[in-house]
Amino acid sequence: MAALALPTQAQRGITYEQLANQQREQNIFFDNFTLPGSTPGTVTFVTTFRIDYNLLPFKKFDDPESDKNFFSPVGMNIEIFHNPNAGEERRKRRNDFSVEGLDPVSRTAWKDTAFAENYEQTKSKNMFITGSLTNELEPGSYSYILQFTRGEEVDGRRSRNRYAVIRPYNNKKTGQVILVEDVEEGAGGKAGAVKLLNFGKNVYYGRDFYTLVHLPNFEEGNEYRFEINRVDVSERDTTLQNTVHTGTIGSSELYRDTIPKLVEKNNAEYLQLNRAENGYTYALLQIPNSEFINAVYRLKVTTEGQDAPVAQSIFRSRWIEMPTSLLNVDIAIDMLRFIVDENTLREMKSGSNGQKEKKFRAFWEKRDPTPNTEFNELMAEYYRRIDYVYEQFSTINVNGYSTDRGKVYIQYGPPNNINRKFPPGEPAVEIWEYDNRQFVFRAISGFGEFKLVSD
Repeated sequence: MAALALPTQAQRGITYEQLANQQREQNIFFDNFTLPGSTPGTVTFVTTFRIDYNLLPFKKFDDPESDKNFFSPVGMNIEIFHNPNAGEERRKRRNDFSVEGLDPVSRTAWKDTAFAENYEQTKSKNMFITGSLTNELEPGSYSYILQFTRGEEVDGRRSRNRYAVIRPYNNKKTGQVILVEDVEEGAGGKAGAVKLLNFGKNVYYGRDFYTLVHLPNFEEGNEYRFEINRVDVSERDTTLQNTVHTGTIGSSELYRDTIPKLVEKNNAEYLQLNRAENGYTYALLQIPNSEFINAVYRLKVTTEGQDAPVAQSIFRSRWIEMPTSLLNVDIAIDMLRFIVDENTLREMKSGSNGQKEKKFRAFWEKRDPTPNTEFNELMAEYYRRIDYVYEQFSTINVNGYSTDRGKVYIQYGPPNNINRKFPPGEPAVEIWEYDNRQFVFRAISGFGEFKLVSD
């Protein structure tokens, strides 16, 4: 292994510039799951969310003494309606109708403020604020709408109609899988609480994580196994590719007579794993995601004598600062033109999508400085350089990676020193100094374009 998996559903004809715009997208990540209610006849419906900072309008603090120089108020609320047809409408994927005429049954709101130390943090995709909404519901079919407000907005953004079919917790046939970032140790070597990933159905590429899996109708003495498969997901179909991990759930991973309770600690969402006589059985599984390529996976739990899965869920490995070119196999190969000859490039571009990806992976596996790990530092650095020159050297006439300065940067990296001179009556000159060479560039326009004049 050594190179990440490129998207198998390649977008034909797409350009680097279009991919770069996709990378700038602002995101809110949502997830839903249920927990046992406060009474045997109710269920707690939980909505968790993460809001990236680059989606929020920040204002500057007037207080010069504060280390939090920027702030942005943010809010989320949920309104839930009885909808006896929710199950059928969800199967038909209908989301284009109003909730008018439906009976409202619950409404919950959340408000908070995001803080940033500097302007760069306000635009970062690695900075975010998280929260959750809980609603106690009776079993039944529901529709719900989420509304997101930011800054000084009064009327926020409303989601399309969503559905929830709530079944009694003590009568579930299939358990849920909750993604967990970290574990807090409790008594007897068992976990006392788990920190939610709160990243939608996503996990961080290259990082191990945990899953908290509800095992309904748990049978002592039965062997429970789990497996993780890489999958390809289209709009209405999921195709299994290969099994990447299997295991048996041991007694140390089982949490019997447990009722998880959602709490907030240190500006993050946790589930406390409380013991109770009328509790349920869960499994806390550690997933070696650092060994997996960047792709989509399915976790499935099974047991003997039961055809249907005990629990299953899809999750996606997501590289937050993934270099733009790696979003598309054709673009990734094309960008190798700065370091390979035309014949090699032509051969790598031939064949089906899968064949091209295989050749691309083989190319970088031969050049992996750490072949025993999944992450290829050399490949990541190469494509980061392309992103850098696109942002720094692009002009109205040419993309940064096609400029002379861009090509030098891609091949040699950042110079040790840049010396800019302004000779009287002549165009500006830039001298890039490296350990064993230097490059001289001369301005050819007033729009930041430079031409290599000496190597």
